Amino acid sequence: MTVRNTKARRAVLGVIKYFLMSVLALILLFPFFVMLTRSFMTWQEATSYPVQILPESLNFGSYAEAMNAEFFVYFKNTVIVLLVNVIGGTLSAYIVSYGFARIRFKGNNVLFGIALSTMMLPGIVSQVPLYVAYSRIGWLNTLLPLTVPQLFGGGMVNIFLIRQYLRSVPKSYNEAARIDGASELRTCFGVILPMVKPVILLTAVNTFMACWNDFTTPLMYIDSTASEQFTLAVGVYYRFLGALTNREKAPNVQMALCILMMIPSLVVFGIFQRSLIEGVSLTGLKG
Repeated sequence: MTVRNTKARRAVLGVIKYFLMSVLALILLFPFFVMLTRSFMTWQEATSYPVQILPESLNFGSYAEAMNAEFFVYFKNTVIVLLVNVIGGTLSAYIVSYGFARIRFKGNNVLFGIALSTMMLPGIVSQVPLYVAYSRIGWLNTLLPLTVPQLFGGGMVNIFLIRQYLRSVPKSYNEAARIDGASELRTCFGVILPMVKPVILLTAVNTFMACWNDFTTPLMYIDSTASEQFTLAVGVYYRFLGALTNREKAPNVQMALCILMMIPSLVVFGIFQRSLIEGVSLTGLKG
């Protein structure tokens, strides 16, 4: 009787758990549902009162209007920033991480500890001195503040993740390569790099997501007078100021553009989901 009661209790708790999870999932997905349906509405439907949930018919005109000439300028700028950050930033982070994890030099751990401590500081703390520095060297209203810094380490978070993964790779590979006459550079890129593909991919995808969705950084360094330098996130912000009162900046077009901006992130995450999980499971938990 006790066993039956226990099984029944577990079954009831299981049903309640999945019910609550389903309700929570619906709550979280509802804003995306509204965004998707409004992107297929006309301007009249999107601004009607009472609020209309579903469009009377699928209207793809919002997407055609969203992808105007300005959109492709913003998209080009975003791609430039992405390529430099993903390729250059990831490569830079790997080189620095390799130095901390595989090369012995005096003060290695102390220097890494100092660098690691910078992760405790809020990012906004460094924005004012960086803005002043970029202003004095003439980098404001250009893409340089969004790209060049990533070429010098790729960010401490990425360095930490790659270093921790490198520490799980036996140092005997370095010793064997050294015996065979390989230089440190060849060992770094020809021997060790292929072994750390999961964490390199994890770093690249994380960098992609951060750059694609970054709004505050380009907004800080690029003002409204330099629209030819806008990234997508900033371009959308300036384009749709006053969206509720200006028909040319209609909410349905705004939602269509937001859907277009979500697609690359969803595609990248969907393709590399398994590799991301593998990279997370093997990073930062060893050594």
